Amino acid sequence: MTVDYPPSGSLPPEGQPPPVRGVYRSAATAIALAWSLRLIGLMSVLVLARVLTPKDFGIVALATSVLALVDIFSALGLRQALLRIAVPERAHYDTAWTIQLLVLAVLAGVLVVIAPVAAWFYEEPALGLLIAVLASCFVIDGLANIGVVDFERHFDFGRDLRMRLSVRLTAFVVTLAAALILRNYWALVIGTVLQSVLNAVASYVFHPFRPRFSLAKRRELLGVSLWMFLASAGQTVHNQIEKIVVGRISSRNTVGFYSVSRDLSSIFTDEIGTALNRVSFVTTARTGRPLSADPERLPAMLGAYGLIAAPLGFGLAATANEVLPLLLGSQWTAAAPLLAIIAPTCALYAVYKLIIITLQAAGDARASAFLSLAGAAAMVTVAATLGVNGYGAGNVAVGALITTAALLTSGLLLLSHKAETRLAGLLAAVARPFAAAALMMVAVQAIDSGSLGPLASMAIKAPAGAAIFGIAAIALWLVSGSPDGAEKIMVATLLERSRKIFLDHFAR
Repeated sequence: MTVDYPPSGSLPPEGQPPPVRGVYRSAATAIALAWSLRLIGLMSVLVLARVLTPKDFGIVALATSVLALVDIFSALGLRQALLRIAVPERAHYDTAWTIQLLVLAVLAGVLVVIAPVAAWFYEEPALGLLIAVLASCFVIDGLANIGVVDFERHFDFGRDLRMRLSVRLTAFVVTLAAALILRNYWALVIGTVLQSVLNAVASYVFHPFRPRFSLAKRRELLGVSLWMFLASAGQTVHNQIEKIVVGRISSRNTVGFYSVSRDLSSIFTDEIGTALNRVSFVTTARTGRPLSADPERLPAMLGAYGLIAAPLGFGLAATANEVLPLLLGSQWTAAAPLLAIIAPTCALYAVYKLIIITLQAAGDARASAFLSLAGAAAMVTVAATLGVNGYGAGNVAVGALITTAALLTSGLLLLSHKAETRLAGLLAAVARPFAAAALMMVAVQAIDSGSLGPLASMAIKAPAGAAIFGIAAIALWLVSGSPDGAEKIMVATLLERSRKIFLDHFAR
């Protein structure tokens, strides 16, 4: 069935943001989507980590780092370009789908060609065939229905949730079965390819749009998406360079420790930010206004991200010695020092990525591209320098932590300039939750759980950490003069809920 999009009357008037209640509901659904998918991903990591070895995860991590670098050239920002067009025509969707398929098919061929080179570089013969098989995912992803971008345009995250959950659950079951049968890294490869197949099929089941080959709107879409491509490329290099350097200088077991530590940290920090970014992008893009027209919203938004990411990242770092054996098994205990560094890095990166998304949504894709490319250059310089000079994986992780903190500060400086607002206000909004999280981490690490096992120790440390963070966050906000922002909204919400519970109790 052929359907033209968007349906008339489905969007608010151009220049007007969606209804506030609808935005909050969409944000809640997006977070539920992210948590649901991440919960499945977490369960996958927890189960597979007990079936497979760190070496298996290390080999697959090397392959996926090669795929990610090639995938840079597929990030043309076509979805974002479609979202920024107020009333797209069918030709926009068809053109985006055609370009997507052509580019990904070419990149799949490139991967097949460079697979032997990657095997030589990492001195891992298995990578040749492994990368060639994973290259099929590019073609399959290119065939996926571009119409599902409407889920974001219309804040229809409910259907998106159902689609993604059905795909992820099915892929998880098959991957687990393959791991139990094969007992090696090919189970992870089978799961990855199957997930691409299921996602492509589901995109046509859950959305009625049927794309056709067309390049009619190529100039318009590619003109808008060039800077988004550069921003995405910068973020990909930023995220992969650590694994590339560690893969070159360390054993396969260490690569597995590093990769799983990063995946686990991202589940609790960066992935939540990614879910909220979907709502933030569409909401900001819909207004069509520059950042300077609404500067008071930025501290609240940044602070809210900090209140979510900081305690999760620093809490994971504080309990690394308990989390790893409890969730993954005793064979992963050696990854605790890496997790303690990587988790705070991912929390900082989640807020840094929000700045990039905000600039793109506000129509300043060029600034977001420069920020991303500068960040990638800084991370490459630090990681490569440490690797070349013989420093180990732990030092690479420390270098990434320091670099990410510096990049977040630079991003806040750029955002304050673009929004014509005070840098001090933005810095304070972000610094307060991270300072509270750092205090929590120190306090939790000081708790002596004695000879208790990981589960009993976590039962003590997790609630203690949550209470300490909450008290510290509110205390720092009060000391700062109770400024407008995320903490004020949080306190007002808590007071309102408490008042309602109190009145309901006495009404009975």
